[in-house]
Amino acid sequence: MVKRQIFIDTETTGLSASGGHRIVELAAVEAINRKLTGKSFHTYLNPGRAIDPYAQKVHGLSIEFLADKPRFADIAEGFMTFLQGSECLMHNAPFDTGFINAELEAAGYSDRLQQIADIVCTVNLAKSRYPGESASLDSLIQRSGNSTKRGHHSALEDAQLLADVYFRLFDNPTDESISPIRTRTPITKPFAGQTITPERLGMEKTIELTASRAETFFYRDMHKRIIDHRVVNEMRWKGVVGPLLYAVADHAGQVRYLGKWVTSTALNARWIRHKTIHHQESTRNIYLSELDAGRGPLAVWSISVDELKRKLPSNVSALHPKDIAVGLEALWIQRWKDQLKWNTRTEPVPMGFGDGDYWCN
Repeated sequence: MVKRQIFIDTETTGLSASGGHRIVELAAVEAINRKLTGKSFHTYLNPGRAIDPYAQKVHGLSIEFLADKPRFADIAEGFMTFLQGSECLMHNAPFDTGFINAELEAAGYSDRLQQIADIVCTVNLAKSRYPGESASLDSLIQRSGNSTKRGHHSALEDAQLLADVYFRLFDNPTDESISPIRTRTPITKPFAGQTITPERLGMEKTIELTASRAETFFYRDMHKRIIDHRVVNEMRWKGVVGPLLYAVADHAGQVRYLGKWVTSTALNARWIRHKTIHHQESTRNIYLSELDAGRGPLAVWSISVDELKRKLPSNVSALHPKDIAVGLEALWIQRWKDQLKWNTRTEPVPMGFGDGDYWCN
């Protein structure tokens, strides 16, 4: 029986596809029955936007170099045809899949990667086979005996390296300790058995949303109902600046919403307009419905990235504070998505953030 596998990697303008970041390099290499065929799909892409300095430091690609390269929409059909009916393997599949699906959506395609191919996340395989050990690609390259030293990340080189690592460590018929993986690996799984609380995240209570009013204020062509609040910690409300993460707990103390604030201003600058609570409309409507039903007060807790840094692994704490906030928000939402009833969407967890349990206690 012919087994066709495609190893995929991307390089991007930044960490968050939902934040408007785009793919700048896309690579997919083909293996049939455990042998690389030499066939690949590889292209650089013009992202049509600036590249974050941290991302450019990782892959070394400049907007000047990419200016004359195709857009994703120009290569989408050929890329999807190349993948059709295969098993696709990615190191941190939620990250690459999230970006590819965002590009497909922007290009007007209704299909998503999961619909045209089975997805295998090699980070999950590494964690299962080597519990407690680093699951980074560099660590697996070293463990596999491959002598390659990576410099700037290259999607094509990394896809080829991933294939080599996979066949040496996870699908090697000469190693009797390895049971080849044949089942589809879920892209994301909720973190079961733990209850999310603000204290568990190391957060401190900042304000309480106490009541809703029928009166409105006018902001950006809309009348918005007023939400009353009470400041619990003035210093944290006005003095601790972002990037930071915050949590909103219901009247029973259960965290129902996790969010981030990436600007270097205090939380009150994020939440207050015209002396009342302001927020993105969908989440604000949830607060209003809870308060209207008499299920207040709702408590808002917060912690800054600076406060978090000393508790994080060195590879994460070295990132830009904004990227830490984006990554931790995505990781925490994925871990507790069954409990976060007011978070309406999840984001792919950036590479490196799935390698450890980043709690704050």
